[in-house]
Amino acid sequence: MVRALARSAAAAACLVGLFVWLGWALDVMVLKSMGAAMPVMRPGEALGLMLGGAALGLRLRRDVSRTRHWLGTVLAWATAVLGAASLVDLVLTMGSGGLDALFLRLLDDEGLTQPGLTTSPLTSLCLLLLGPALALLDRGGEARLSWPDGLVSLTLMAALLGLNGFLLGPLGTSTAAPFFFFQERSMGLHTTCVLVLLAVGTLCARPDQGLMARLTRDTLGGFVARRLVPVTLLGPPVLGLTLVLMHLSGTLSHDAKFPLFATVVAAGGATLVLLAARALDLLDSERRKANSALEASEARFRTFLDTAPDPMVVVDASGRLRFANAEAERVFGFRREALLGREVELLVPEGLHGPSPSGPPRATGGRLVTGRRQDGTSVPLEVRLSPLEGAADATLIAILRDVTERRELEKLREEYVGLISHDLRNPLSTINLRAHLLQRALHERKLEREGHMAQAIIHNVEWMNTMIEELLEGSRLESGRVDLRRESRDLGRFLEEVLERDLPPDARERFRLHLEAPLPPVPLDAARLERVVTNLLTNAIKYSPQGTPVDVRLTTVHEQAVVSVSNQGVGLSTQDAAHLFDKYYRTEDGRSADGKGLGLGLYISRLIVEAHGGHIWVESEPDRGVTFFFSVPLEAVAAAPGAASPRQRAG
Repeated sequence: MVRALARSAAAAACLVGLFVWLGWALDVMVLKSMGAAMPVMRPGEALGLMLGGAALGLRLRRDVSRTRHWLGTVLAWATAVLGAASLVDLVLTMGSGGLDALFLRLLDDEGLTQPGLTTSPLTSLCLLLLGPALALLDRGGEARLSWPDGLVSLTLMAALLGLNGFLLGPLGTSTAAPFFFFQERSMGLHTTCVLVLLAVGTLCARPDQGLMARLTRDTLGGFVARRLVPVTLLGPPVLGLTLVLMHLSGTLSHDAKFPLFATVVAAGGATLVLLAARALDLLDSERRKANSALEASEARFRTFLDTAPDPMVVVDASGRLRFANAEAERVFGFRREALLGREVELLVPEGLHGPSPSGPPRATGGRLVTGRRQDGTSVPLEVRLSPLEGAADATLIAILRDVTERRELEKLREEYVGLISHDLRNPLSTINLRAHLLQRALHERKLEREGHMAQAIIHNVEWMNTMIEELLEGSRLESGRVDLRRESRDLGRFLEEVLERDLPPDARERFRLHLEAPLPPVPLDAARLERVVTNLLTNAIKYSPQGTPVDVRLTTVHEQAVVSVSNQGVGLSTQDAAHLFDKYYRTEDGRSADGKGLGLGLYISRLIVEAHGGHIWVESEPDRGVTFFFSVPLEAVAAAPGAASPRQRAG
């Protein structure tokens, strides 16, 4: 509504100015004035309205072209220059020559001696003030008043002074003629109305800053101002117009006009006060209801936190504890009264966001830290952070889960997987050896059919060995106890070697390697990172049409080396893309293409990349191909929990 009012003001100013010029050009009195007894608008004033309206129309939007912005600024300053020239003309010639005489000669009019032609200094003053306000429209602040607001406010006061002089002047005289100091200097009704509308439209052009921001803001002050300001500004003119019309119709005597005006103004003021009081009462009632609901919700929330089975604390933006539940008291040994207001490092010395001593972030979304009890003993914890909805600052809820038992279980699981894998590898090695001997004997006896059966046994033994190795590697990476054997390598040369060494010759020609400018050496565990790259390359071949190219790119983003592998396959659904790196997850196409996999390849790739301090992700749309990305730091750093990937930071 505010922006529509600004557009209407710009259009009205241009149209009124244009009609007045047409009236002077065609000598039509009804276009020059609102009536025979009303003052006539001079050509210079009409031109000023057209310039101001055009400047407002061009400056309504911030994202206009430079040409429109420049043209609007020029027209705004032209409005100010015209207003200043009109004031000087009024002082020097008393309105009998100067600019208006020049305009009338151009229009071939009879001159400035026409009856009803007046010059009001308020009109020129309004144009002089509006010009800079329109030119400086974007200089206002969001929360404070600015020069444009001050200039527009002065313009509005000057225009209302002319309007009130026109409408309220007859209250003090026995006639209904317009009155402002003296009649020949009165503003026309259409002039005052358009100037008021143009001043309001200038304020509405930027409703998010300055004075208009205070009026439109969803606050108590804005609520009251929106109801009182329009009534206080427009109430007296409307009342004066009503009384003048009643006097002209003969229903109101001259002696009764002023007492009636004063009585109505007093009654109106009292009504406004009562309406404001009622609005404040309604707002106060809503505030009390909201506070009651908030207190009830907070009580339920605290009850929920207090009965939670895990230690939970609330930490404010400065890192101080604001709440601790009963389980936190039990685990750490502190009474909650002793914890409130203390820094969170009292419970977690390295902090909730500090480096994890136990490796990369957990696959479950939490991260391992070491807590400290009141007696000084340590306790292993898994931390999960969640922002507190509705909090004014960056308040967090931290769930501190005691993972002592889980660590014991993980240790047992790792030992169990290791024992089982060792026990499986011995018979598999024997089976593999005997199968090779059998295949050789069958080949010597030229038993081709039986030789193919022996080859199938060897292939399945190799597949089982691969699954055992994936289980062992996944278990080692999950435990966070893997020591990476880092060495500084040229990552571009490393990718070339993997393409040459790990791909069959018939598939190698499908790959196109794109390298950025030479990068500094990257510290990496070559054997493990080769496993990641090979996994992505073989997937690209497996799930893309035969003969289509596969692009491998190496770039740098925010001190990270980023490798991408893009194919032209059918793409992934949103659900598959979200879970592709989860443990044991396989897509429908993956299950149909290779029924032997466990769904650990991409999961292990994710753990390897995160162990390097990097990230791995996928971008895909159905029928638009798939692009896998992974990043590793250019310098050896520990994995940073919660850090955004280069793709996320690059936007």
